[in-house]
Amino acid sequence: MTPVPQVYLPLYRADDTLPADQFARLVVPMLEVVREAADDEVFRALLERITAAQHRAANVRFPLGRPGADYRRFETVYNYALTAVMVTAWWMERHQWGPDALKRALATCVPAPGLARLQREPEVWQDMRAFFTGDADGGLRQVSGTQWLLATPAHPPITGGQATPSAKPRNDAGSERFLTPKRSQWANPLANGWVLVEAIRDGLRDGSLPYNRHQAPVQVDREGRTFLQVPEVFEWCYERLDAEVPPKTLINQFGRLNICTRTRKGQNLLRGGRRNQKAYQQGFVVEDPSLFWDGEPPADQFYIRHLTRHGFGQSLQSPPDSAA
Repeated sequence: MTPVPQVYLPLYRADDTLPADQFARLVVPMLEVVREAADDEVFRALLERITAAQHRAANVRFPLGRPGADYRRFETVYNYALTAVMVTAWWMERHQWGPDALKRALATCVPAPGLARLQREPEVWQDMRAFFTGDADGGLRQVSGTQWLLATPAHPPITGGQATPSAKPRNDAGSERFLTPKRSQWANPLANGWVLVEAIRDGLRDGSLPYNRHQAPVQVDREGRTFLQVPEVFEWCYERLDAEVPPKTLINQFGRLNICTRTRKGQNLLRGGRRNQKAYQQGFVVEDPSLFWDGEPPADQFYIRHLTRHGFGQSLQSPPDSAA
């Protein structure tokens, strides 16, 4: 059996879907392409990014936004596709290759047996190509942390955690909605859940929904991973929107959008611990910073110091003492 080189062991363990011999044959050659073309610092940085993405993938049901998909069958091939697109994107950016060179880049970066395996899954292969075009890609961009900006954001970036003066929420019918996905990505109920996304975003912008403060219901780290405390954030939404349904219904509407990190069992409420607090809070975790922060999360102190990988309903335990 081909052993996994020491430098790749953290990624191998984070992926946790491929046997060691397959990892050595199908993943290591991709990373060696980068290693030969980049200096050590650049190589290590990309390797750490991919490893972090594979850790996030452990809590995701690929493909995102497609209820009923057999995520267990897709788990291994989507994890492999995640590494493949991240390496290929790095290669294309490094060499300034345009979209017309995608086929060439994939052939350069991905071993032939791995490429053939990806092409045997039409849905996965389509999502890989969509990763580079900005179309619905099954969650590959979201989990990778890659921001694919196809147009100027509708709102200016949020900076800092302080409240700033702002007008009342925009309720006019002609206002431009934030990050309205293609209909193929929408979950049911369609408009209801995305209204919550926009309300939360507007509340963060105008300061009425505090974040990264003591006992604030929203916490965000420097990478844009956002923790929305439940039920507090949705009680705020209930008041903000003067909703006709209770906060519990709003929580369910938001959860059905499939934009939150999930456990392997499909649960989307996680536990988070804030610095200098012993008790856990329960809430949703949204990995994609473009949903609330225009891809530029505020540079505040990271308050969440730990997130569990299992559901909130399991055994209660104090967060570890290690800093975030």
